[in-house]
Amino acid sequence: STSYRYPARQLESIFQNLAVLLVCIMNILGNLLSFPYMLIFFAFWIVSCLVRPILLACVIASLQKPLATIRKLSLILITIEYLLFCNDKTFKAPDGDPASFFPDFSKADKKTVIFVRHGESTWNDTFNRGDRSKVSFILNFIPNLIKALFFEIYFFATCQNMESWFFDSPLSEKGKSQARGLQTYLDNTKVEYQTPHEAELMKIMVGETPSHLVVSNLRRAISTMAIGFQKRFHRNPKTKMVVLPQLQEMSRNPDALCITPPKGEIGLTWTDPEDLKAMYSDQIETQQFHTGNKPVNSCGLERMQDFCKIVFDDKSMPENAIVAAGHSLWFRSFFRTFLPSSSNHISKTKKLQNGGCVGFTLLRMRNTEKDRKDHYLIDPKSIKIIYGGF
Repeated sequence: STSYRYPARQLESIFQNLAVLLVCIMNILGNLLSFPYMLIFFAFWIVSCLVRPILLACVIASLQKPLATIRKLSLILITIEYLLFCNDKTFKAPDGDPASFFPDFSKADKKTVIFVRHGESTWNDTFNRGDRSKVSFILNFIPNLIKALFFEIYFFATCQNMESWFFDSPLSEKGKSQARGLQTYLDNTKVEYQTPHEAELMKIMVGETPSHLVVSNLRRAISTMAIGFQKRFHRNPKTKMVVLPQLQEMSRNPDALCITPPKGEIGLTWTDPEDLKAMYSDQIETQQFHTGNKPVNSCGLERMQDFCKIVFDDKSMPENAIVAAGHSLWFRSFFRTFLPSSSNHISKTKKLQNGGCVGFTLLRMRNTEKDRKDHYLIDPKSIKIIYGGF
């Protein structure tokens, strides 16, 4: 009987140890799973403790500078209005294949256009995963959102009515790095090592071939062009960056709404390098086209068509090349609208990378026999990725 009792005791001991180990594992898993919720709890506890002093600071700021407070409150109301009623990225595409109006490319007017996408914005940093892992994005979302809200409260309490984390969001630190990456590429790339087409586009970018620089009225696009093309601006102080509201992003979100009033002076954002101050003062043109924020009933298609008209307006844009800094949804919609229906180019489905550049030839056929209107087409064979990609 003793020989049978010994293995039974061994098995009992093993099962007890396994039970203890299982309990330890469950405790560890429970603590790991509850950690994000603990962070959320403590974050909201800290916020609740700061509510009264924050409200007091906001009240004092409102009494000191009531106009700035009214301006800040108006941005909140505008945000709500556009979230509810703006739908500018949903529109009916023009009937028919745009290529059907171009039986002979040789008879069409031609201009070279280069699109430059802005660097990452503070809005992207908070709400878009980007190249972060899903786990990293989820774990950091609440802390990043709290940080963004505190910045917004700080701007309100200090009466900085032209600054915002969310509304017309500026470049993030990563966005500035992406813009500097473009700057390095333009400053250091040698055209002698490129194909003729690539060299032609590069000369347009750096200003060796005459071209116009145009930019969306949103601050992150302006900052990207200012940083990326800094050497070109310094080399020729007469070079102007023309602000075009037609390039404003197609979205109802507050980051796609312009904070700069019509024909207003554009100053440095709170994330911009100080060495851009002189260039902002002297080389940004807002008087010619900038009409302020897009209307709430704005149509993305109409803005793209207006952009094409400006590109081919020899009085406003006499040069044969245009460099336009703007946004991913706008650019993708432009390729979808003006590429031939038969084209399966990646630009129709993918976004241009932050800081990326792509060049192409834009064609215009005037007073076509079909409807006596001007029509526009992107030559699909002319599309060339310059920097970054899709």
